[in-house]
Amino acid sequence: MNLGLAWTFYNYILFLSFVIGVFPFFTLQENKKEHRVLFTVIFLGMLTEAIGRYYGARGIYNSWIFNFGFLYLETIVIWYYFLTVFRKGHYQKIFIVGIVLFSIWFIFNSFFLQGFWETFQSYTVIISSLSIILCCLWFFYAILVKNWLNGKSLLWIPSFWVVCFLFFFYTASFMYFASFGYLIGLDRNLIFILGSILRTLSGLMYLVMGLAYLLPYFQKKFFLAP
Repeated sequence: MNLGLAWTFYNYILFLSFVIGVFPFFTLQENKKEHRVLFTVIFLGMLTEAIGRYYGARGIYNSWIFNFGFLYLETIVIWYYFLTVFRKGHYQKIFIVGIVLFSIWFIFNSFFLQGFWETFQSYTVIISSLSIILCCLWFFYAILVKNWLNGKSLLWIPSFWVVCFLFFFYTASFMYFASFGYLIGLDRNLIFILGSILRTLSGLMYLVMGLAYLLPYFQKKFFLAP
């Protein structure tokens, strides 16, 4: 997975998301824990990309960086983000059980199926993506059926925008890697285009993560001002 050292548009978006994500630390009055967890996701994404590109440009195996940073750590932190959003005790048990089962699978896949050092674990992407999609669907269910937000405007709810773009990206990711065995036999240009679309969605997801928790500040500053 030699991605080269040159910073692409995707990497600039990641860095921009990181910079923007710093501002809510100074403006945010509520949902601080949610923001800290989400900022960790952005930081992990940027760090993983930077180290992966550095290793790849020098001809060093870098798949393990993406396996551990993106597939394992980032998945668990995103789960924890949902835990902070829902704020209910029984979700914590589900979270802990999920970490244990996911860790067992990750170790099993690393030693017996796809490996850890030289191969990007597409099987783990499928499981990770599906788990996050289910979390997103539960979030939407809680809003639509259980009236979880108590009639609040979705426009100014940071978690709503974050979950929407998590859903968009991980649904695309699931479809891409679940059909990868079929796609690999198609034209390389088509695979490149699909991969570029997936990376674009990833960049948008990180950008929304950086911007979302500025919404309460803008609401109070420009829309609720006396």
